[in-house]
Amino acid sequence: MSQSKVTWSAPEIDQTRAMRLALSLLLVLTACSTTPADPVALLQEWRQTAQRQGSVRFDVKIEVEGKDPRRQSYAGVHHVGSGGATTQEDVTAHVENRYRTTDYRWVTVGDDGYLQHSGLTMPPGKTFSSMGLNDAPWVGPYSSDLSMATQDYHPGNLFGDIDRDTVRLTEQDGGRYVFSAGGVPHSGGYANGDVRLVVEVDDENRVVRVEQSGPSPDKQQACLTAVYSQWGTAPDVLRPPQETVAKPKEVLAVQR
Repeated sequence: MSQSKVTWSAPEIDQTRAMRLALSLLLVLTACSTTPADPVALLQEWRQTAQRQGSVRFDVKIEVEGKDPRRQSYAGVHHVGSGGATTQEDVTAHVENRYRTTDYRWVTVGDDGYLQHSGLTMPPGKTFSSMGLNDAPWVGPYSSDLSMATQDYHPGNLFGDIDRDTVRLTEQDGGRYVFSAGGVPHSGGYANGDVRLVVEVDDENRVVRVEQSGPSPDKQQACLTAVYSQWGTAPDVLRPPQETVAKPKEVLAVQR
């Protein structure tokens, strides 16, 4: 039995080489296209991922430099329910500005809040005050301050002040992303100046570090650094022992 011999003509060989080259080029282009091109989609994805976790430990620092310098730091744990409402929170804060320096610890468990504050003088043996809104005249103003401060550290506010129309992804190296944007929003629009945002994520695409610098609404230079850990596994917040909690009417508060 004789064996037939297959021969290839020059045009067939050239066509085969061309097909292999095209396939190699396609594989290279596919590998290069894994970086998401839409920065707005990235920011939205990270926010949604954070909301699904349920809890987190946070450490946030804000520094504003200029004619009216100020410092803020917030550290603690935060839990949310299925509807996004805060169910538990324990935050320790330090705030410095030209008017005063304030330290406080704010504990929330369900509908109950407990405050330890440098502006409050507690009765002997007490370290926290409960926070019923109608229990004392000082409670309302202090509660308002606490609510406003939440905007500076609440994990749900991630990237809330980044202008979606001008944000651009300028660098990516593994789980580290660098963005630029055109300004910081305030009541009259956006402050002039560029914002630089650096985001680091873990293997599960959860934000673990944020660095943001740019203009503040009052035309100073602001820098925020936020570190997140224990997504979904942060410990439960415990109520202060009942014997350490004063009633608001027993507390002497600094006038606002």
